[in-house]
Amino acid sequence: MRGYGQYCPIALAAEVFAERWTPIIIRNLFLGCGTFNRILDGAPGLPRSVLSQRLRSLQKAGVVRRTDGGYALSASGHELAAVCLELGAWGARWRSARPEDQDPYLALWMLSRLIAAPRARIVVVFQITDAPLPNRFWLVVSADGNEVCAHPPGFAEDGLVTTDTASLVRWYAGEVTLAAAQRGGGMVVEAPRPVIRELAAWGRLNPYLGVARPEAV
Repeated sequence: MRGYGQYCPIALAAEVFAERWTPIIIRNLFLGCGTFNRILDGAPGLPRSVLSQRLRSLQKAGVVRRTDGGYALSASGHELAAVCLELGAWGARWRSARPEDQDPYLALWMLSRLIAAPRARIVVVFQITDAPLPNRFWLVVSADGNEVCAHPPGFAEDGLVTTDTASLVRWYAGEVTLAAAQRGGGMVVEAPRPVIRELAAWGRLNPYLGVARPEAV
């Protein structure tokens, strides 16, 4: 990235941070995505060649360091991740995603990074009624790591959630509870009561749950 040629801390920071895909890469590393492919999983549309270039640039800037298994944030990178979180709070307060930009896979992937490992594996199928094929995703939560699969993972299924994209995103964002989404008809849950309780708790994990929108300020 071409520099601004200014001796200003904001300009110097922007030379590292304000490049396309860089905040997303930092976010994914902060969420524990320590390998090249895991970073890509949480960045639909990011070309592999661009990710390679950005990682090299971030290493050169001292934000990212190599590990035996892949990549991790440095001390500088963790501090920059805090900037990402604050940027997210601003976005949650003042911006809204357009319907065409709402991605059910990405919502489930982000959710999977927030769920703590359970004592026993839980597999919930999400069927997205308004999405093109493939419109079924398997959210696998286990002590071995959480993942979202576009094909059956080979484990017993514990529940089925049938939902449209908007209702899924609103539930993941904490804008509606699971019970409210079901009452409104946006989500239909078929699962045992303990799994329903888990789902209800997952819908309250979004870090921006308490951010007030402008009309409530």
